[in-house]
Amino acid sequence: MTLTLSNCQKKYAVESASIDSLILKNSKAMDYLKIDLITINERKNEMKGQIAVLQKIKPDSSVLEFVMNLDKYKGIFTVYKRFIENYDDIFSRVRLNEKQLSSLKNSLVDEKISGFDFKLIMQKEKELVESNLNNAETFAGRIAQLEPEYQRLSVYFDRHIAGLLKQFPELKDELHSISK
Repeated sequence: MTLTLSNCQKKYAVESASIDSLILKNSKAMDYLKIDLITINERKNEMKGQIAVLQKIKPDSSVLEFVMNLDKYKGIFTVYKRFIENYDDIFSRVRLNEKQLSSLKNSLVDEKISGFDFKLIMQKEKELVESNLNNAETFAGRIAQLEPEYQRLSVYFDRHIAGLLKQFPELKDELHSISK
């Protein structure tokens, strides 16, 4: 049995290495998705409430800095929102690739798949892994890229919101209800 398994592994060494390469890429996609979803979701909700309040009152809207910062904040909110909305889909596809690649490798070693079918499946798996890696890398990259700007703008708008809540205490309940 050991001799047969070893011969099969040697026989399909190139194909097995191709699968291993895709498994590594798929693992890299999963690594990109290791972002604290709770924190991103809390920030998204906080920004949603702040933006709603700021659009109602628009303090300092004549000041160019405020307008530019609000536009940037809205952009960050959109990226965070899209990340949260798409995370489950991307994560599920990466997990599915992980299972499919493992199954493909087992089928190869057990000689349950023809060379022609292997090539077709490998081409499809390669496309899927590349697509998932690209999506995961793009989303994670955008989150990392926006983090310093989020930190700066969060402090900036926290001050504005605090001032508005002192002027208009009735906005406090609205802010909390929208931020959920």
